[in-house]
Amino acid sequence: MSFKYGKLFRNPNYRKNLASTIVNRFGDSVDAIASSWIVYELTGQASWSAIIYAINRLPTIIVTPLVGPWVENHSKKNIMVVTDLIRAICVGVMATGLLMGFLSAPLIALLNLIISTAEAFRGPASSAFFPMVVDKDSYNEAISLNSSVSSITELIGTGLAAAIIALIGSSGAIYLDMATFVISALLIAWMKIPAETLNTKVSASAGAYLKELKDGFVYCKGKKILVVFAFVALFLNGILVPINSLQTPIVTEVLKGGPELLSIFGIAVTVSMLLGSLLFPVFRKFLNGKKTIIMMIALIITFYLGLVGAAPLYETRYGAAITLLLLSIALGFGISLGNMYINVEMFNVIDRSYLARVSGIGSAISVGITPVTAFIISIVVKLTSTKVILVMAGVVAFLFGMYMLTSGTKAIVEAERENKESSALADEKSCADEIIA
Repeated sequence: MSFKYGKLFRNPNYRKNLASTIVNRFGDSVDAIASSWIVYELTGQASWSAIIYAINRLPTIIVTPLVGPWVENHSKKNIMVVTDLIRAICVGVMATGLLMGFLSAPLIALLNLIISTAEAFRGPASSAFFPMVVDKDSYNEAISLNSSVSSITELIGTGLAAAIIALIGSSGAIYLDMATFVISALLIAWMKIPAETLNTKVSASAGAYLKELKDGFVYCKGKKILVVFAFVALFLNGILVPINSLQTPIVTEVLKGGPELLSIFGIAVTVSMLLGSLLFPVFRKFLNGKKTIIMMIALIITFYLGLVGAAPLYETRYGAAITLLLLSIALGFGISLGNMYINVEMFNVIDRSYLARVSGIGSAISVGITPVTAFIISIVVKLTSTKVILVMAGVVAFLFGMYMLTSGTKAIVEAERENKESSALADEKSCADEIIA
């Protein structure tokens, strides 16, 4: 394990990529607090916060699945640099507008739309860029470290946000976010990557673009493991909506507690997700793909049904707090197992020439399920209690688990077998080349 992490840090491109991730996450976490405060301060209306939140999600759902062919046939490195600079300019305009008094809610919405559209290009480019930076045998450790460091950085940024805003003001905090985008662009531009083989015909011809776009969807549909990944992503993002949208009712109606339980929930889930990401390479030595997914589902079921089933323990404040703490830890580990498994295996099973297209389609599916589920929850919550919704979520998770046990994991087993066979062939070829040399 330590050898593999040492190998990663001896890779200068990975160090720069990790540093880029750190500065991006720190700036975003500070900006998230400052921006939400600015929007409410300017408008005094919560509805504008909801509108801007929706605007931020739209490009991911609509644009991301369509840009894959274009991204795959342009320099991934250049796309990442340019989109970081676009984001820096937009954030700089926002900070200057606040400082000089011309910032308005519609302008914030427009700038957020441009930023989110740039991110819709950057996401697929980043996914396709990753295998150029990291060797295949280091995927587990690289993604684990990236995820863990991102979480730690977000925690630090969120914790320091209030102090930063108090020290340099909201505009200063947003200028700080602008600086992180510029630093990120410089770090990526500094990386030395071998020249890519690009198909310029796709860029020049609408027909070629549409063919590659169609090929991406056909590739996803024809590869069983990707269909399973899509189902898992839909499940994971959808099943978390009741928790995210009903946190306060869960605490007040089910646990009979107050704001302190919200803090326990947030901290426990965040820390357990962080630990789960760090320990994922260790878990993968003992858990194959099927066991990983089943364990994820089991931990999510435990959280939902445990919240309702442990009702007698909520008679005391400590009973409610300890129960929520343990269940939240289980949930956090479950989420991290599912996320890490998909993020790592995506690079193992997808042909590199399809990475941008597949990641774009996957992002749209993952994000798209959230508003749909939230809309359903908003209707159901008027018809029944929070406890019933928790039980319903647990039952949905159980049914999904039964599907994965009976048929869903067959594709995972087949993909892992094929991956082992291809790795064995690659090792044999490497040994043969060494003998010849």
